Amino acid sequence: MPDRLADLIASATLNGIDFVEITGADQTSLRVHFLNTVAVAATLAGTNPVTITGGESIPAVPVEPLAASDWGVDDAGRPMLELRTPFPGDFSRYQLRIESAALDSFYSSARFSFKAGCPSDLDCAPPERCDEPPGGVPVIDYLAKDYTSLRGALLDYSASAYPQWVERDEPDLGMMLLELLSAVGDDLSYLQDRISHERTLATATQRNSVVRHARLVDYEPRPATSAQALVQIDVSSATLPAGLTVQAPQPDGGALSFELGPGLLDPETGGLAAGPLGVDPRWNRWDHTALPAVARIVPYWWDDSQSCLPAGACELWVRGHGFGFPVGDRQLGTTGLAVLLDTEAASPADPPTRAVVHLTGAIEEVDQLYGIAVTRLSWDATEALAAEHALERTVLAGNLVPAVEGRRYAETFVIDPDPDSPDAGKAAVTRSGPDAGCGDPAPMHLHTLAQGLLAWLADTDGTTRPELCLIQRPADPGDLPRTWRWRRSLLDAGVFEPAYTVDPIVYRDIRVDRSSGLPGFEYDGDGGNSVRFGDGAFGERPPTGAAFELTYRVTAGQAGNVAADSITVIPDALSGVILSAANPFVATGGADEETLEHVRATAPQAFRARQFRAVRAEDYEHTAEELDWVLDAGASMRWTGSWLSVFATGQPRAGGQPTVREHGALIQLLGRRRIAGYEVYTPAPRYVGLDLIVVVCAHAWALRGEVEAGVLGELGVGVLCDGRRGFFAPGQLRFGAGLERSELEAAIQRAVGVEGVVSISYRRRGYVPDFVPMPEVVAVGREEIIRVDNNPSLPDYGSVRVLVQGGK
Repeated sequence: MPDRLADLIASATLNGIDFVEITGADQTSLRVHFLNTVAVAATLAGTNPVTITGGESIPAVPVEPLAASDWGVDDAGRPMLELRTPFPGDFSRYQLRIESAALDSFYSSARFSFKAGCPSDLDCAPPERCDEPPGGVPVIDYLAKDYTSLRGALLDYSASAYPQWVERDEPDLGMMLLELLSAVGDDLSYLQDRISHERTLATATQRNSVVRHARLVDYEPRPATSAQALVQIDVSSATLPAGLTVQAPQPDGGALSFELGPGLLDPETGGLAAGPLGVDPRWNRWDHTALPAVARIVPYWWDDSQSCLPAGACELWVRGHGFGFPVGDRQLGTTGLAVLLDTEAASPADPPTRAVVHLTGAIEEVDQLYGIAVTRLSWDATEALAAEHALERTVLAGNLVPAVEGRRYAETFVIDPDPDSPDAGKAAVTRSGPDAGCGDPAPMHLHTLAQGLLAWLADTDGTTRPELCLIQRPADPGDLPRTWRWRRSLLDAGVFEPAYTVDPIVYRDIRVDRSSGLPGFEYDGDGGNSVRFGDGAFGERPPTGAAFELTYRVTAGQAGNVAADSITVIPDALSGVILSAANPFVATGGADEETLEHVRATAPQAFRARQFRAVRAEDYEHTAEELDWVLDAGASMRWTGSWLSVFATGQPRAGGQPTVREHGALIQLLGRRRIAGYEVYTPAPRYVGLDLIVVVCAHAWALRGEVEAGVLGELGVGVLCDGRRGFFAPGQLRFGAGLERSELEAAIQRAVGVEGVVSISYRRRGYVPDFVPMPEVVAVGREEIIRVDNNPSLPDYGSVRVLVQGGK
């Protein structure tokens, strides 16, 4: 890339902002300096060409109207612009932008601070970035319980966290420690299972019986779920039907199939999903017309100083026009195109940095200085990048398609067919239903899946649904096919509702001669699944002679959780349609059937562990904390004249006050759990802002500015480099919890260079006008929570002032 700043300084047609200077002590007078001598005064656009935005407590600062006398030049003949504002901004950094045809689009704005002239002993250099460990947060398999699975999980983790350790011989010290830890974990798991067995006294041996026992205590055993992955495909055309498959090779020489599309069923109709996939050759990762193939969508940076996309970024530019990116609008509930940002690591030993964002804007622009066509892509702040991306090693790609592990099969069966008809060999299983008598046999109809273990999909709320579509063929030519709906339990089905359920049971066909009197089918174990219809009281009983078409997906369970970049094999039949495929992230969600032992150990404990009633104040607190937006909760009971009333308050994770929707959800949840005769009120949280003055003594070798910064970091609200949260970070102080002076002093002592704490003074905002010595405990009410955010723009949430004695 050329040097943009140098080229702009030498330009005779475009100018740019060099820096912004605060010229008055009242912080309302500003002076804008420019890069070269190109005139800017007569080129301003609009009625308000100069804007100042980006503040926290004061989001925007207006600029007074400009006059001709506000323009001047410096000693080098470069323009200068004097600006005046009616009031200064807060302590955050603002963005000053000037709309002018004479200014370069990249250098038409500059960041500055109204408080640039304030004295400070702190180092002005940016703080060191806390790098995350390679590989991110380790994936913990909580189902690993015995020696073999724990050993395998530790080997998998060590391979990703310590790739340089490849020794696997038993005499190796690392292997000895790994196997020792696996043995300890196996012993702990064995003890847990044994204790659980002794407490529950479960005796069921058939899986179907165990599942029904578990449901009596509202526990749903997990079936075999299919892994789900996001696959980036390059296509040759914009029309691609759902249901196509790609594969992931396996170590044994086989391959796991992944079907493109979100699932087998259409959630609206219950039938097979057949909608086309949203793909386009313009969004391919590679340009396959070039040999060798080159990246199609590449980033563009305006200056070499901007070649690294920082963490938290919500926009970037790419080269070229005409991509046709669809964009979404969060307020309208629409979702834009999913785009992959794939950044290769600087070292081949490190994993790439990848992120997926959904576009909310795609604006075509032109770099005026070089005449290069660019497109600005933007996405919502909720998808801000979690890590930085080096743009020179970054490639973008669309055509991100969900994929589900497994293969689909189709079968047909008939309810009680005529023995002499062609459908006699497709008879469904017929069993005597419960409470059946000679006068009313009440048959129960089932059909066992022939091809393998039925695949289930796990939803975000933890529930599962089967990948199975059941359609009844029309009996007459003029009728329409009838779709039957799945119910987890037929007890929830109406009398005439076309519903079915799935039982984890297998029946074997033992028919030899139907005239011999032998039963047609017998129970054959738990290694499969069967569709079961209603009995006429709970769910409709299928009519005699009804023919059904059954389409379902089978799964390999946990084996489908393949690694990233594993789903790469394209069947020969699709080689001209799909040009390439790869999954940028690991496949997740695949799991084997929950073992019977695990169900026996878990179901009774889950029933006892979760209570759907609130009696004590602590019960109301725990109930409120079940909501995902509640960080902490406080509750108290008061006598209000005739009965006890409960006052429960929730602290939002985002800080501030809960929204109307969050407040309503809290009222509804506590109303269901409260004791009859009690009233529940949910007042907003009351934050107690404390101002602290901390006087410390520094070691003789320590720099006072560094000691001050260290103390402020320990008492901050963020995350420190070693992973610890600051003393006043959200969630560290609970509702009604007082501030212990001893704990505060211990946190201050952890700062590097602190020899001792001399004194701590405090005041409670709105209560105490002057600072007083801090007592042993600063007490607050039960619905109150202490906050010391130390944000100059939000002074009501407390502040910290550190005075350092000694040091150098």
